[in-house]
Amino acid sequence: MPSRFWLLGTQLCTCLALLASAALYVHYLDPADSDFCGLRSGCEAARRSGFSYFGSPYISLPLFSMLAQIALLSLSLRRGRDRAQRLGTGGAAALWALPELTLFAAAGLGGALAVALIAYQGLVLGAFCWLCMVTDGSVIGAALCALGWASAVRDQEQLPLSPLRPGAWFGCAAVLVAAPMLWNGVRPETPVPPGIRALYTPGKINVVEFADFECPFCRRLHAELKPVLAQYGERVAFQRYMRPLEMHPHAELAARAGLCAAAQGKGEEMADRLFTITLSEESIAGAAEALRLDPARYDSCMGSPQTTAELERHAALLPDDQFKGLPTMYIGGAMIVGVPSELALRDALERALRAPRASLSGPVYVALTLLALAVLGWLGRLRPASN
Repeated sequence: MPSRFWLLGTQLCTCLALLASAALYVHYLDPADSDFCGLRSGCEAARRSGFSYFGSPYISLPLFSMLAQIALLSLSLRRGRDRAQRLGTGGAAALWALPELTLFAAAGLGGALAVALIAYQGLVLGAFCWLCMVTDGSVIGAALCALGWASAVRDQEQLPLSPLRPGAWFGCAAVLVAAPMLWNGVRPETPVPPGIRALYTPGKINVVEFADFECPFCRRLHAELKPVLAQYGERVAFQRYMRPLEMHPHAELAARAGLCAAAQGKGEEMADRLFTITLSEESIAGAAEALRLDPARYDSCMGSPQTTAELERHAALLPDDQFKGLPTMYIGGAMIVGVPSELALRDALERALRAPRASLSGPVYVALTLLALAVLGWLGRLRPASN
């Protein structure tokens, strides 16, 4: 194989790793608003491991991966001096003076780390993140191609040129980083099911939440959502529907208590308590007593078939084929699963205030990204040197 193809293989593998790392970075910033991985995926298992963040949500393993791919791409563009001059360099400078060896050393180190990360997913996490696998697999591919490149040019006086100018490669890198980050701003919003849309109040910011009082993520969301909604005042029409999970032993009892408190006009006060206390039959009954609910009405409601029917009606609004996890929220035309960041939450509320934005379908967005890469490749192409 001509030596320039080994170099091109290294660069293409590096670019693919850069793209996957950028998508992972977007997911790590806000997993609840990410289109790239689900909240029950291997990506989430990797994100929640102890090696994902470094003191800030903005400083994560995918960020270091992106920086490493950009550095590797830069090394692949080094030309160096002619071979006689390069071989005359001694000591530690010899490695730097031979660009092919510098590239292989860096790519080989990345490949070894990639193998270790794949082993960690399989042996420790017991789950595989598909974007991590694309990243790690591409890094291993870049290491193998860099080895082929170093072997192919071992006896050559001059290193062959890359098929693209450096500016074109860095332009492609910028597109690959920007594409996943811009997707959330142009993607189509998830269609709101007709049953949910029928609950909306015209002229309001409609927020419909499905929750379980015993779900830890629902509890986190309640603490973050309430103060944000309070800032919008009467512009918000908020409704909560119960979706108690069988895995939570006190969830259904708490859901019934919430409905029975709402029947006496104290649904939100009860929700505030149920989301914060340790749930048990005694603590739920204590919450009802603390709110001074009418005991006879409350006890009758808790065992009533009408309450059971109301819970079934709530569940029917989010049937199993649409259920992706809790909490689930519909804010205007957006569906959010999990606990969004405050920034994503405010963005969804602000978008609900505005007219529907223009959006692009996934295939169109991919086609535009490929077109941008093709244009950069065409404008930045070089005639390859003959070997």
